[in-house]
Amino acid sequence: MRVIYIGQCERGSTSRMRFEKIQLFFECEVELVNLSPIILNTPKIFRSLGWRYKVGPMISRINSVITKKIKNSTYDIVWVDKGVFIKPEIIQQLRSKTKKLIHLTPDPAFLYHKSRFFNKSVKFYDYCITTKSFEIDLYNKSGAQHCIYLTQGFDKEIHRPLMEFDEKKYEVCFIGHYEKERAELIQLLLDNDIEVVIAGIKWEGFVKKNTHNKLKYFGPHLAGEDYARLINESRIGLGLLSKWIPEKHTTRTFEIPACKTCLVTESNNEIRDFFLDTECIEFSDSEDCLRKVQLYLATPDKIKELSELGFNRVIMDRRDYESQMFDLCNRLFSVS
Repeated sequence: MRVIYIGQCERGSTSRMRFEKIQLFFECEVELVNLSPIILNTPKIFRSLGWRYKVGPMISRINSVITKKIKNSTYDIVWVDKGVFIKPEIIQQLRSKTKKLIHLTPDPAFLYHKSRFFNKSVKFYDYCITTKSFEIDLYNKSGAQHCIYLTQGFDKEIHRPLMEFDEKKYEVCFIGHYEKERAELIQLLLDNDIEVVIAGIKWEGFVKKNTHNKLKYFGPHLAGEDYARLINESRIGLGLLSKWIPEKHTTRTFEIPACKTCLVTESNNEIRDFFLDTECIEFSDSEDCLRKVQLYLATPDKIKELSELGFNRVIMDRRDYESQMFDLCNRLFSVS
């Protein structure tokens, strides 16, 4: 079995995790084309051009490295992770060198992280795997042969309980980038004397103008063990969804309960598919969120119970990345 994996595989990334889990599944050394060093070593101005417009030396270098790697090789499986920088002609070369060509991205490929390269390449993949249910129709319209929906998940080696409920230090946490609607909800909690700790990019202005001693900011970048620890230290974790795209769940949806912290999230059909109402707190709008957070903070035993039931749910439903990748690989490769 010869397998090659092409992706942005910096340490701590979900792409790296997928690469490692695939190696475990096949029980062999999977060849890796790691695009991250190319991206990180590109001067900032050209990196920006590459990300925004898919032009410049970063794009040329990525495609050149892939071309050289596969020049005299054939593969049983080629796995492309987030293939937004790979030109369609290179994808066609990969297509000619493998029995199965697979693409996976946890990002919105059409509505946000747009790439003309990917749009023109969709039809060449045997399987396109997405975590965005709202984009399945767009994959099909773009010529996808088979589109598979995979939920987001958590890393069981990182997102795990680290302390007892009575050891938790904070009331509410949110980790994620700034959005206007998120800030408004958090402000409402603060204005009602609820402690909130936050981390993520572009919160500096919100933090600077906010005089509440109930607010604590842990900086723009919190990842890995530090990310999991802050969730663990909080009684409630906000699983807020982005309003930039019509997403219905996110990694936080599973990472928070995996840390045995009580998930508070916006109500929708996907959340109701994942959890019973005894396993997380769902809310319809900001006022409903405030009301429920106040109620549950006043009854810590109930928060503890929800935390434990939510944890049991994500474990039982195999939402961890390793289980997900093994189940996915079994599905993809059990058919000859």
